[in-house]
Amino acid sequence: MNYLEELIKTIEILRSPEGCEWDRQQTHQTIRQNMLEEAYEAAEAIDENNPEHIKEELGDVLLQVVLHSQIAKDNNEFDIQVPYNT
Repeated sequence: MNYLEELIKTIEILRSPEGCEWDRQQTHQTIRQNMLEEAYEAAEAIDENNPEHIKEELGDVLLQVVLHSQIAKDNNEFDIQVPYNT
């Protein structure tokens, strides 16, 4: 299992009945501001031309993408697709 698959699985577990109450309560709307803030922080890191800061902020953006994708999956809207190694 690669890191992205592990992240997806972790978020799936956090949103499951055995997971975290806070994570289960989130909707696209309740975490909308988080997505905006993380995107702006990533843009600032890019403007700084600081690779370590860019890496950190892109990780935060990725977390938001995966969380929104899991919310969509839970709502039967869409599923994030991760290709498997063959």
